[in-house]
Amino acid sequence: MIGLLKAIQRGEHLINGFRNRDLQQLLYDGPASDQKEYRRRSAAISRKLSMLRAHGVIRKISHAHRYQVSPEARTMLVAILTPTPAFIKSTNSGRRRLEIVGLRSLRVG
Repeated sequence: MIGLLKAIQRGEHLINGFRNRDLQQLLYDGPASDQKEYRRRSAAISRKLSMLRAHGVIRKISHAHRYQVSPEARTMLVAILTPTPAFIKSTNSGRRRLEIVGLRSLRVG
């Protein structure tokens, strides 16, 4: 999910937005090997885009197959994708926890 958020926040998408195909190129290593794989990838990205639209993170550009990050979500994405060392704390199990003042702990990685 972090990879998807990083992909939609890229500066190249600020003016014209992004398409499903653009995200596929960023999130997958190479082109799909066959038509079945292409459709599977397209469907997976579509489901993620629907989820981001439902949460108000992205908005559809009218009369186009493109999306843009909403202005309110831009600040949120910067906060999510820019962890500071003060927020990350090691635990005994070796897993990391993201601790934000006033919020409950979230597992990371």
